[in-house]
Amino acid sequence: MSRSLSGLGVATLWLLYSVALHAASYHVDYVGGNDTADGNSPQTAWKHCPGDPTATGVPAGIALAPGDTILFKGGVAYQGTIKLTASGAPGRPITLDANTAGGYGSGRAVIDGGQVLNGWRRYGSAEEAQGHPRWGELFYIDVDLDIIANFNHGAVVAHRQEKHDRQAPWQRIILSDGDSHLLPIAQFPKPSDRFYPDLPKDFLKSPNRLVVKDGVSAITDAVNLTTADPNHYRGAFLGVHGGNNHVYFAAVTGYEPAEHRVTFAQFKPTTYPTTSYCFYNTLRLISEPGEWCIAPIGDKRFRVSLLPERLVAGLPANIGFPALESGIAITDGASHLAIRGFLIQRFSGGTGGISVARHEKRSTGITVANCEIRFVSGHGGIGLNYCDDIAVDNCYIHHCPAWTTAVFLSRVNRFAVRDCRLEKNSGSGIRHYECKDGKLTGNAILDHYGMHSSSVNFYEGCADLLFEGNYLHNTLAINRNAERIVIRNNVIDSQGRAAVNVAMWTSGTVGGKAIKDIHILNNTFINLNHEIDYSTSVFGQRGKGASPPTGLVVSNNVLDRLTDGLPGKISGNIYMREVGKDYLGDDGQVVADPAVLFVDPAKGDFRRRPSGPVMTAGANIPPPPATWGGPR
Repeated sequence: MSRSLSGLGVATLWLLYSVALHAASYHVDYVGGNDTADGNSPQTAWKHCPGDPTATGVPAGIALAPGDTILFKGGVAYQGTIKLTASGAPGRPITLDANTAGGYGSGRAVIDGGQVLNGWRRYGSAEEAQGHPRWGELFYIDVDLDIIANFNHGAVVAHRQEKHDRQAPWQRIILSDGDSHLLPIAQFPKPSDRFYPDLPKDFLKSPNRLVVKDGVSAITDAVNLTTADPNHYRGAFLGVHGGNNHVYFAAVTGYEPAEHRVTFAQFKPTTYPTTSYCFYNTLRLISEPGEWCIAPIGDKRFRVSLLPERLVAGLPANIGFPALESGIAITDGASHLAIRGFLIQRFSGGTGGISVARHEKRSTGITVANCEIRFVSGHGGIGLNYCDDIAVDNCYIHHCPAWTTAVFLSRVNRFAVRDCRLEKNSGSGIRHYECKDGKLTGNAILDHYGMHSSSVNFYEGCADLLFEGNYLHNTLAINRNAERIVIRNNVIDSQGRAAVNVAMWTSGTVGGKAIKDIHILNNTFINLNHEIDYSTSVFGQRGKGASPPTGLVVSNNVLDRLTDGLPGKISGNIYMREVGKDYLGDDGQVVADPAVLFVDPAKGDFRRRPSGPVMTAGANIPPPPATWGGPR
């Protein structure tokens, strides 16, 4: 007998064969399944997935093993939260599969935390609708909810507050018209984009600075606060711009018509000379189809009022809200897991659509692929915390409100985010904290213009990252200590809405390093807001408490422009506005006409036009398709 088949070798081979032989495929059908069945076939499917706290019978007690697969029936909406605590093994992950092979049901499976509101009633009189002039078009429904803390905590809360019971009410209870779109909270003034209710550019402007006295905050505005009704703002919330460029929410506590003054809880952040503010969430503010508000009417009972966009049989139809907090939660250091092909939607107040929790034992070997996540409020559509060896591939994360980041990474090592489409989420597209050894390639990161949001953030000690082949809107920001980051062959189109394409903010101490060795190579940075005189394609913070970046290389890019004070090796760039001679050098050019440089700039195609000047400069990636192509 050969050495490889003798003694311990035979035992090892038999063990591996035995484990592979016993890897199981279980089936879940939320509509037609039964937890008393064995789950081994479509005909004996479970109703619940192992790890769902509402599971009973067999799935409640089963121990998942390396190589096991849980198949969810395609076309079925699974109503629940799944908590994964079991681990697979290298090369043999435990897999949750949403019918990616197409053989179990029709289409992909859905994990849905939403609840449809049935029983809408039309308001019966103007008096019942608080004097609303369109009372005959308004509907209401009374629901049992435990969110009273979101109304009465008596504090001013940042728009990005982490504790869900201190968020503004409409950040917890998010209405959607079925699977089609989110509905906007009642607001005045109306936002320029209904998905972003917290942009100070849309707010009222008082010439007076916000005043705080004896624990009470007051805004005085004789131009905008003119209604004579002392009850006009009763029950409303305020959004106030302050601090380090944030929006803070608080309940209105009083209104004095004669003084043109509205009051609320103590505002502790810093304030601006001109106070920007907005009102939210009362019946009086509803004026456009789709707008809604929510108000307490008793202990754990609330009334939702709505001006519907459409009626079916005379009533609002398929209006839902997130009744559950989290979708798929990986906890207790669970490792070697794969999640494939799901549509995950309508969760709020928890950890997001898919999350990896912080644990003393770090999770490792997690793959999320071909998933769509929408209408989710939490840390992230996908939230990754204190974990290693992570892959996020070909996912579509969009329309996640309440300052939710599409992909959130905290203390993650050895990771890749590839070929994803991240679109119109209220936080940033991708946000990193102390992440190392990562690759972000081939992603479209579009329309992230929420308050204090960027397309991508590298925060607090990020190192050894490659950012390549991505197409972005807005700004890429490097915040507080980073090193060895390569930004290569990307398009950043700020669409005339941002002053900076790449920003480096060097103040801070987390990670113990300044920003250094950032290489910005062969990118196209375009369409800055030219009305801002300091606009620049690459910004390095200067001034008190900040040290300039070191080891910076900016070469062979097409840049909108550079302003004074940027240190480093700067060469071979094309500029679309005039720059200083120190930036232009001997190998740079100024070319102001985008039609000379790009294939089709009007359609966002910023690939270089053949035979143009300095063809070594700029990115070579096409614009993203108009829509996501679906799971592959």
